[in-house]
Amino acid sequence: MNPERSTEHPSALSLLNTVQRGSTEQWRELYERCCREPQVARELAAILPMRDPDLMASARLWKWLLEDLSGGEFRIDLHEEDRDVGV
Repeated sequence: MNPERSTEHPSALSLLNTVQRGSTEQWRELYERCCREPQVARELAAILPMRDPDLMASARLWKWLLEDLSGGEFRIDLHEEDRDVGV
């Protein structure tokens, strides 16, 4: 069974899940997709601040990658001071 509910395009939460818990191969595929499809990069940049506070290292890396890829279009604030879990 495909875990994606959307067959045409992964959801923003699915993109975030890949950033936080994906394999190296999944990261490579996601980065290549962000390079080819600017809309995917925009969606990921928009949802990246909703990252798990315990998985900040991957969020920092993707923040840098997306900001570099966008040529300055994206300014992602990860709200690093927010350590509260929403549960």
